Amino acid sequence: MRGLQHWRLLVPHAASSLRFPFTRAFAVVNPAMAPKLKLTYLDFKGFAEPIRLALFIGGFEFEDRRVTYGEIAELKEGGYLPFGSVPVLEVDGKVHSQTQALLRWAGRQAGLYPEDLQLQCDAVEEALVDVKKVLVPQWYGAMLGRNPTTKEPCVLLSPEQRAEVEEALNEAILPVRFQQLEQVLVASGGPFFCGDVLTICDLSFYVCASGILDGSYCGGIRPEVLAACPTLLELVKRVEEHPKVKEWNLKQE
Repeated sequence: MRGLQHWRLLVPHAASSLRFPFTRAFAVVNPAMAPKLKLTYLDFKGFAEPIRLALFIGGFEFEDRRVTYGEIAELKEGGYLPFGSVPVLEVDGKVHSQTQALLRWAGRQAGLYPEDLQLQCDAVEEALVDVKKVLVPQWYGAMLGRNPTTKEPCVLLSPEQRAEVEEALNEAILPVRFQQLEQVLVASGGPFFCGDVLTICDLSFYVCASGILDGSYCGGIRPEVLAACPTLLELVKRVEEHPKVKEWNLKQE
């Protein structure tokens, strides 16, 4: 990957009290020198949406390549997917993989992953990764998700076990995890997880929480898991009102 300094200028942040601060500097992309980007994922938000948002907020042009499960199988067979899964991000012709690595890279380029806030930001990111891990049985109806070779559910759950998983997620696991994140957000002084700076962890949380609230993130997970978290609910609205997020969402309608 070419160095950031070759294709991005940094303009000092005018005021930390702006309603929608990005970071301590705004990214200004030089189109003539920006890398050629192609992001490949399925045609829904899922794991790729925070990456899409980070790139869009940062002002990067990228090919938003949306594929079917059948096309993913073909890409895997052709050796395009380093770890056999999506999302993948092609940067100047070189393919890179793994959701968190891609998100951190995109965030760094877009000014949404400041070096001095990485520890604070990563703690929230990893907490959200934990949320995704416990949702695997609910997503796939299987203990270990999909078999990496056949893509069939791996260690299927019985109907009774699926009901137990759904109940535990809704009544115990997710409410506790989101209440912990609520405490982190309040302690930061807000309005974002890293204080007055919008970062990639806010985007990750927004995609997860907004999907839970509208029922699109994971079937069977009820919006009530966020009921005891008023500050988190305010954060969802705050990110959704960000001009670039609003613009992106309108483009998807």
